[in-house]
Amino acid sequence: ESMDLVSSAIIGCAAMTAYGAVRRGADLHFGESVAVVATGGVGSNIIQIAKAFGASQIVAIDISDDKLASAKELGATDVINSVTQDARGEILKITGGKGVDVAFEALGRPETWTTALDVLKDGGRMVPIGLGAGVQTAQVEINRLVRRSQHILGSYGARTRQDLPEVIRMADLGMIDYQKIVTKRIPLEEAGATYKLLSQGKVQGRAVVDMSL
Repeated sequence: ESMDLVSSAIIGCAAMTAYGAVRRGADLHFGESVAVVATGGVGSNIIQIAKAFGASQIVAIDISDDKLASAKELGATDVINSVTQDARGEILKITGGKGVDVAFEALGRPETWTTALDVLKDGGRMVPIGLGAGVQTAQVEINRLVRRSQHILGSYGARTRQDLPEVIRMADLGMIDYQKIVTKRIPLEEAGATYKLLSQGKVQGRAVVDMSL
């Protein structure tokens, strides 16, 4: 039971952030196609919540094959390794040449912003959630954005009073498998070292501090 309690800590963080992006930022509709760029703790939750909202296609994009394998288990219909594959080309194949309705960017780096915009269809919505270190900037191709009528909708999370009960209900129903997302439990003294691993992209899913260890 204590392990369940420790794992459930991500509901108030990664799951709420993901819910805010899907429900509030994207206003995702049943049957729409989705790409999730960067499939760490928040990205993994976006995959599950997009599935629960009835997304027709959920494409996970990352540079780690391990993270992509986990994304498949969580509900991604397709996966793309953006190091070994051309993300835009693969998305066009998957979506019949259109691109996705919604692209979520969950890392906050210029290169992932570019990828998210590259895989978007005409009139699509790009929802950035990731916060970059320091002052990060990302280039946007102005003419393409204007001509293709694309939207960039920043999302900083859910509305706690309104959305937390719904997120908890989704977890109770198994729509959000928070135990599967928590891949590492660490004692407090390892927190600093784990933050370094996290910044290097070496933590799959989500790490939590377990005070009982």
